[in-house]
Amino acid sequence: MEPTGKRHTQAPLNIVVGLLLCVVITSVRDVAGQTTGQVVSLWDDPSWERGLTVWSPKPGRHVKQGELRPWPDRGAPVWGVAQWHSRFTLADATPEKLTSGAVRFSDGAKAVVFGPAASDQADLILALDATKEYGPRSPEPGDPWPHLLVERRLIEHPAITETASVPLHIRYRLLKARADERPGWTDRRHTAQFVFYVTVQNLNRSSPGHGDYLWLGLLLYDRRHRFPPAYAAQDIGSSKKKGTGKFIFQPDFKRVSQQSPHDGEWVTIDADLLPMMREALDTAWQRGYLEESKDPADYRLGSMNMGWEITGPIDAAVQVQGLRLDARMKQE
Repeated sequence: MEPTGKRHTQAPLNIVVGLLLCVVITSVRDVAGQTTGQVVSLWDDPSWERGLTVWSPKPGRHVKQGELRPWPDRGAPVWGVAQWHSRFTLADATPEKLTSGAVRFSDGAKAVVFGPAASDQADLILALDATKEYGPRSPEPGDPWPHLLVERRLIEHPAITETASVPLHIRYRLLKARADERPGWTDRRHTAQFVFYVTVQNLNRSSPGHGDYLWLGLLLYDRRHRFPPAYAAQDIGSSKKKGTGKFIFQPDFKRVSQQSPHDGEWVTIDADLLPMMREALDTAWQRGYLEESKDPADYRLGSMNMGWEITGPIDAAVQVQGLRLDARMKQE
C-alpha cells in the first residue's frame, strides 16, 4: 500500500463554489431536536465526475503519467488512481462512451468506468483482470501483486479527540471474481481483495512522531472468505517488494455488515469508524508501533484509498455507489 500525497489544482468558479458548499460545516439535530454536533465532509467530487490522475505503476512515490477525465468540462481531477506493480498503464487509455451514458477507460488489463448515479448504474466500476497481469503460472511467494486503487488526501483532517463519530457510507456489489487456477495455485495464498483504507496519522508538527501513521481498513471482499476475519499486522508487502512498514488494523467484516458480497447483491455499509480508529491506535501501541506519541490528540484522519489488490490470476470487477466519509464533531 502506498500513502497518498496532497495535490493542488486550479478550478473554474462553479467548481470552487461547489467545493465550498461541500465543505461547509452544518449543524445536525437528533430526534429530540437537540444539536448533537457539526458534520464535515472529508472529500469533494464524491462521484468522481472530474476523473482521476493516473500514477505510474512503479511503487515508491507518486509520479503523474496522465489523467482520466470522463467529462473534461467539469474541472481537473482531485482523485488519483494507483496501479502499483501493474504491467499495464491507464495513462494512455482513451475514453469510450457507453450507451448508458457512462464513460470507460481501459488498458487491456484494468478498466475504470465512470457512470451517472442511478439505482441500476454505478458511480464507478473498478475492474482488474489479473489473469493478464501474471504469466503462465500462478505467482510464487514474494512476487508483487497488481493494484487498482482510487485514492486521495482528505480535504479536512479532524483530530479523533475532536470527533463524536466518523460515519462511512458505501453501497457496492461484486460483478465478477473468476479465477484461472494455473500451475502453482493455492487457495490460501491466491485471492482477490477489495479494500477501503484510511490513514490515522500524527499531524501534530510539535510531536516527535509527526507524520507517522497506521492503516485502518475494511476488507470489503476477499475471495477466500464470505465474511473476512479481523486482521492486525505490519504492512510488509511481499518478500521481494516492501510494503509501507506501517501497522494495519482491519476489523471483522461482520462488525459492519451481515451481507456477504459473495452473493453478488448490493451490500450497503453504514458504519462509524471512530471506535475502530481508537481500537486501532490502542492495538498499535500495545504492539510497539507509533511509540513516539501515545497522545490521541496528535492523531487525525489523513488520506484514503479504495480498490483491488489481487494476488493470483483472477479477473475481478466491482461496482460502487454513494461513497461518503464525514466527521461529526463534538459539540463545543
